[in-house]
Amino acid sequence: MPERRSYPRDQSRLYKVKSPAQLADIFFLQPHELDLLLDANENYIRWTDKKTGREIQRPKPLLEKVHRRAGMLLSRIETPDFLHSAIKGRSYISNAQRHMPDEPTAKIDVRKFYPSARAQAVFHFFRDRMLCDGDVAGMLARLLTVDGHLATGSSVSPILSFFAYEDMFTDIEALAIERGCEMTCYVDDMVFTGPGATRRLIYDIIQIVRQYRLWGHKTKLFKPGQPKVITGVAVIRVGQRLPNRRQKTIADEMDVLKSTRDDAERLAIIRRLLGRLYEAAQVDSSWYVTADAMADEKRGLERRSARA
Repeated sequence: MPERRSYPRDQSRLYKVKSPAQLADIFFLQPHELDLLLDANENYIRWTDKKTGREIQRPKPLLEKVHRRAGMLLSRIETPDFLHSAIKGRSYISNAQRHMPDEPTAKIDVRKFYPSARAQAVFHFFRDRMLCDGDVAGMLARLLTVDGHLATGSSVSPILSFFAYEDMFTDIEALAIERGCEMTCYVDDMVFTGPGATRRLIYDIIQIVRQYRLWGHKTKLFKPGQPKVITGVAVIRVGQRLPNRRQKTIADEMDVLKSTRDDAERLAIIRRLLGRLYEAAQVDSSWYVTADAMADEKRGLERRSARA
């Protein structure tokens, strides 16, 4: 399958949308369905993540269709080389690969980025950058945000968060270039590697972020040659490795598997483990041996279960 090509923003279906009828057509909606979404009191399923304590807002099916379509269209628009999230062919792994282990590195992200990314910024993106009519830009801001901010459980939020704050990220990249640093960004996780990766750089980035009514936090500096964990990948002099925390999670599940004798329970554990193992193998290819062996055991258990 050929790789999907990106194009300038003025080639996007979301560029210069002039009417609600045109907007409904772009999202494959009937006009009354668009009205239904805009008039609804609650378009989201909400729950609190037990691990992080954060509220998750996931769009209900009809709105989710709109978010998926918007995310796909926005992800096709050309973006800077430093962006690695929500872009086909890029990932948290490619993000980490851009940083050399023998140079200093600075990290910073934006505190509660999605809950802090305002609907007003989304409105201005569609009106001022995508040149949509004001009423259409307002509709898009209402459709693609919740409670006045980006939804934490939406497929459009990763790419829309970049475009809504594109000026901020552009200002930060200009500063990084001035200081001789390579910049990458994965959603709000910004990493800078080069001679200018210092506390002063972090301080100056925090000042830029504040201009957009956001707050930088989780700052960290790495010395040249020091192992550094970047978007879940440990970057060291001999290559990439899985961070210790992720290795421990896999080891703990392997221990549970070893103590389990029931085939149905083993199969459930293996299915859960396989995702972790093959993801680990994308970071460090030495994990493929374990992943492939686990896949063989899974197939054996499934055959035995089918004969039973």
